[in-house]
Amino acid sequence: FTDIQASTSIWELCSDGMRKALKTHNTVIRDQLEAHGGYEVKTIGDAFMVAFDSEVAAVCFACNTQLALYESSWPVELQEHPLGICVPGAWNGLRVRIGVHSGPVDLELNSITGRFDYFGPTVNKAARIEAQAAG
Repeated sequence: FTDIQASTSIWELCSDGMRKALKTHNTVIRDQLEAHGGYEVKTIGDAFMVAFDSEVAAVCFACNTQLALYESSWPVELQEHPLGICVPGAWNGLRVRIGVHSGPVDLELNSITGRFDYFGPTVNKAARIEAQAAG
């Protein structure tokens, strides 16, 4: 799972900048998914639920996504945001929590989207790990 840290506050204080930043965020996540053979299960607001064939691919995705986010260009509107979107030497841009967990999952094909959704204790634990992370 991934989720943008403090996104509700950022949307409230700087919606134009956040709208632009979300496009950058989504591009980075999807580029990294492709690079590491990941599967986009679904998005929920600004969060992604993703799956991988291996733990190594998932961890490489997480690390490289953080690096790609750090190296991205972010909207000027967010660079002086009070929540510290850009802190030289510490982080640059949106702070994204990423949680990784592995184990068996239940799969169900969504008849409307034609995509698989994942369920079960492994998914629940991955979501809880992400919630405890810091971007």
